[in-house]
Amino acid sequence: MQLAFLLRLGCPWGCVPASGICGILFPMQVTLAHIGSLARSKDVYDGLVRDYLKRCVGVARCETEMFRSEKALFEWLGRQRGRTQTVVLLLDGLGRQWSSEAFAKWLGTRRDEGAQHVVFAVGPANGWSEEARAEAKRRGGLLSLGPMTLAHPLARLVMAEQLYRACTILTGHPYHTGH
Repeated sequence: MQLAFLLRLGCPWGCVPASGICGILFPMQVTLAHIGSLARSKDVYDGLVRDYLKRCVGVARCETEMFRSEKALFEWLGRQRGRTQTVVLLLDGLGRQWSSEAFAKWLGTRRDEGAQHVVFAVGPANGWSEEARAEAKRRGGLLSLGPMTLAHPLARLVMAEQLYRACTILTGHPYHTGH
C-alpha cells in the first residue's frame, strides 16, 4: 500500500516527476561506453570514472562498458531488450552543447518519460562513422563536451562527472551550486 502511494504522489525526498513514478525508487540504467583497446590498468582515470558512476545511485544505475570497435558497440546495442528502446548519445564534436543544468533537465526528462536505458558513448580515435551518427540521431543524438578536443579517457571522466552532477541537480544535492 505504501509503495503504491509513493508511486502516485512521489517519494520521501519530494520527487514527483511528470510520469508520477519516482526516479529515485526506480532508477534507469545508464551506461558510459567507449571504443578502445586500452587495458583498464593503463587508464589512469578509470578509478575516478567508476567512483563518479557509483555516486549516481538513487537516480541511475550506472556502469561502464568497453568495446573494441564501433561495430561491436552497435551489435551490443541491438541486443539490448526492454519495454523502451535504448536511448543513445554519442559524444562527438558535431553534437549539441549543453550547460550542466540543461543536461540534467534532459536526463530527468528521459527518466520521467520512462526510459529504461541510456547509453553515452565515447568514440573511436578516428571519430564516429556517418552510419553511427545517423543511428545515434535516430535513437537520441550527438553530444559535444565543448569545442576543444579531449583525450578519450579524459572525455570519459568528464562525462562521468557530468552524469554525477546531473544526478545531484535532479535530487537537489548541494554538490552543484550553479556555477
